[in-house]
Amino acid sequence: MERPVRVLIIDDDEIFCRLLAEILEGRGIEVVWTTDGMVGYEMSLYQPYNLFILDERMPLVLGTELADDLKKDNPDAKIILTSAFADEALRKRSQGLGVPLLSKPFSAKRLLEVVENTLGDTKPHGN
Repeated sequence: MERPVRVLIIDDDEIFCRLLAEILEGRGIEVVWTTDGMVGYEMSLYQPYNLFILDERMPLVLGTELADDLKKDNPDAKIILTSAFADEALRKRSQGLGVPLLSKPFSAKRLLEVVENTLGDTKPHGN
């Protein structure tokens, strides 16, 4: 039996984390989330995840900094960056990291499209 796709969401907004988790879990994806960027990074070291969804603006650490660190630890890490402040500089930075940028607010449909495109061959069952 295949293992479910595992996603780690790191966003300082707990309500947003819960909303994303509900959308993804509805597709059979296993979701873990934290509102603390540093805790999220530590979690990434001890558990395997197929995808990371990172908020750009958090206390103590930026999503792009986390993405950099995650890519150093695992060059194949699949990451989606989210931001309510998706300006041109951030778009260029996310492109440079090779990660898609989702501008908040976004629809559940858009989230699922980007997740599916980012995961590629690691798609969850039932799709």
